[in-house]
Amino acid sequence: DKAGRPCIGFYAGRTHRIVPCPDCRLQPGVLNEIGNTLCAFFAEKGIHPYNEETGKGLVRHIFLRRGAHSGQIMVCLVCTRAKLPSAEELCTRLKEAFPDIVTILLNVNAKNTNVILGSETHTLYGQGYIEDTQLGPLSFYQVNTLAAEQLYGIAAEYAQLTPDDLLLDLYCGMGTIGLSMADHCRELVGVEIVPEAIESAKANAARMGAAVSAKSRF
Repeated sequence: DKAGRPCIGFYAGRTHRIVPCPDCRLQPGVLNEIGNTLCAFFAEKGIHPYNEETGKGLVRHIFLRRGAHSGQIMVCLVCTRAKLPSAEELCTRLKEAFPDIVTILLNVNAKNTNVILGSETHTLYGQGYIEDTQLGPLSFYQVNTLAAEQLYGIAAEYAQLTPDDLLLDLYCGMGTIGLSMADHCRELVGVEIVPEAIESAKANAARMGAAVSAKSRF
């Protein structure tokens, strides 16, 4: 906020000034609670938010994910360096207050950029991903999962796949679109530049069974 205290919110129009919004109605309420808990912890410990104008401060973003089907929650803190003060205490508090949190991560982004995530991620707690389809911090995931499932069904209808078709899923991310159609084609080939997303796609194919995994290449 204006006083330099950590807060969650939105950028004001055409600026990088944060307008506090502790109760965003666009996301599940528990994610608001986690965000506010994190901000209170940072204020308590004197951990400063990143200031784009000065380039100073540690915490750039709070990145939260919740599996639409599993309910599992990922907390990913995007910081300017790999060391977070009181990290162990923070993990303990979050786990006690929010039992659906299954992993806590620290992503490092020290660049002068408006890109949110850096390429380096450290696991502070848990296995590093949540299960819905397997989701890591760098894997793309549709925010409205139920709507996405309906859209994938419509895309499959338009594709009119036959058992002899080779299906190319370009920029496939963790493979959800292609895998949703894998039963209707001869072979699925997914192409993606993000290594973590490819690993998630392979894991998701394996979880769908031997038949899907055998015909899928990522």
